[in-house]
Amino acid sequence: MAEITPQIIQHLTANMNLSKKQIMINNFLGGLAWGFGTVVGATVVVAIIGYILKALGIFAAINNYLFTITRVKP
Repeated sequence: MAEITPQIIQHLTANMNLSKKQIMINNFLGGLAWGFGTVVGATVVVAIIGYILKALGIFAAINNYLFTITRVKP
């Protein structure tokens, strides 16, 4: 079993002097920051992948394929 170190005790007692309201506000702001960071990170990743696919010409090939499938014949 792990030994309880002073760092563990300090970590466990760090928020003991905070009120429930302060803890809720801190958790809410932390959640907002986490959500915002996730959205920004995902946007950057999707943009990079889109740029690479555009540079490789994948979008043009998909567009041509879909056009041939959906083209209405007279």
